[in-house]
Amino acid sequence: MLYYVTALCVCLACPQGFYGADCQEKCVCLNGGHCNHVTGTCVCPAGWIGPTCKLKCPVGFYGADCSQHCLCQNGARCDRISGQCTCANGWMGAACGLACGSGLFGAGCEESCQCEHIAPCHHVTGHCLCPPGWRGPHCDKACLPGTYGKGCVQRCTCPQGTSCHHVSGECGCPPGLTGNGCEQTCLSGTHGLNCNQVCQCSETNQLCHPVTGLCYCAPGFQGPKCNQECQKGWYGPDCERECQCQNSGKCRSTSGTCECTAGFIGAHCNITCPAGRYGQDCAGVTLCGEGAQNDPVNGRCHCSPGRRGEDCGQGCAPGWFGEDCAILCNCSNGGLCDSVSGRCTCGLGWTGAHCDTECPPGTFGGNCQLKCDCWNNGTCDRVTGTCQCGPGYYGHQCEHACPPGLHGPLCQLQCTCLNKASCNPSTGFCVCPPGYHGSRCHRECQQGTFGVNCAKSCDCEEGTPCDPVSGRCLCTSGKTGPRCDTACKANRYGPDCTESCVCYNAAHCDHRNGRCTCLNSWIGLTCQEGSDE
Repeated sequence: MLYYVTALCVCLACPQGFYGADCQEKCVCLNGGHCNHVTGTCVCPAGWIGPTCKLKCPVGFYGADCSQHCLCQNGARCDRISGQCTCANGWMGAACGLACGSGLFGAGCEESCQCEHIAPCHHVTGHCLCPPGWRGPHCDKACLPGTYGKGCVQRCTCPQGTSCHHVSGECGCPPGLTGNGCEQTCLSGTHGLNCNQVCQCSETNQLCHPVTGLCYCAPGFQGPKCNQECQKGWYGPDCERECQCQNSGKCRSTSGTCECTAGFIGAHCNITCPAGRYGQDCAGVTLCGEGAQNDPVNGRCHCSPGRRGEDCGQGCAPGWFGEDCAILCNCSNGGLCDSVSGRCTCGLGWTGAHCDTECPPGTFGGNCQLKCDCWNNGTCDRVTGTCQCGPGYYGHQCEHACPPGLHGPLCQLQCTCLNKASCNPSTGFCVCPPGYHGSRCHRECQQGTFGVNCAKSCDCEEGTPCDPVSGRCLCTSGKTGPRCDTACKANRYGPDCTESCVCYNAAHCDHRNGRCTCLNSWIGLTCQEGSDE
């Protein structure tokens, strides 16, 4: 990230793909080119040029700005990015300046020439270039009678009836050769000039040299009398060559060629029969299903774990797994057994390697993977996850307490409490309000007690009752104060002195009932009437 610092601010370079003032302009570079964040000029990757990097490098150039010259020769193609040469058929080397080596031709010089008699082939086409005396696409045929030399275009000048050597054109065949063009070796039992001498080899399995007539052992035999066959693993004249057969292939002592055992092919018996083939020369055909491999010798299918049957087309029967489905599963409580590994997939409510352990509290489902969501000590069904609520609660998650007046399992029982007492939603026990007690809250507190379960004692003047709920002393007439131990003031009377006296003319007011006791001849309820009236 580039930063440009001015006296006023720190400016960031434009994000990739934009340039110019406030980065408002969009770059138009193609083929992976990126543009200068100030001018918008495209910087092209290797292999591309042009204002927008749209043009490929011209032929013969490569690299950044297409500024480097290709060095490829002989029609090779030059990679416009790296300059690496892709050679035309028949050429090799970094610059494709080298023709294919002897015996090779074609693309990458990977094809082998098919020419006889050490004839070279054209490095591009593979066409055989026959040496003197030979002809044909593979240089495997001698010149026709009467011709010889390079291309078999020269005419023999030998007298009629005299052979002409197909290579040199000399008249008469050299010792050991015969035929119109002297291209044939002497027949067995003959040797020498014109093959007109009879071999003198007397031992069985002896051959006569076509030129000298000397006797030697036929391929596959050895010993002074050529009566000993080659030992196992050896072949050829005098058994001097070691066999190259693999995988118990049988070697012919005469030629060294291999006779492969069932299940193998190739000159050295080193190639196993491909999938689906078996037997001698891989001639048998078998089809094994589900990726199974067949035995290259007898064709029998080797089933992969979890498969069975002649063609491995069947899965294991329930309760079995492994190679040939021969191992008994050990999954309890309805657990499913993997036919390959034998691993148990537990049914709902079970876990453990063998599905023999119940889900621990708080979990449920397959292999106990799910967490329960039950409230208020509700228990969870380990199979379905359904919450089983304890007494006093209900709902999918046991999230609701029983409504007032109900209790017990599923809130199906009615409370029997009196005096507006509530009951415990689980047990149904009555929760008495202050001032009541008893199993049904049907009893008021006895005098001198108050509060919850009437457990508190009143603190009042002796003989004065208290409120069974709050414990407040209920003063009798003429008394007041927290403990009702204070007499009413002169102008007050009644319970807790709550009433005002209505007595006149210095009359005395009874603190208990408010009755006026008149003085000095005053009479009447309030002592307002004169006795002389």
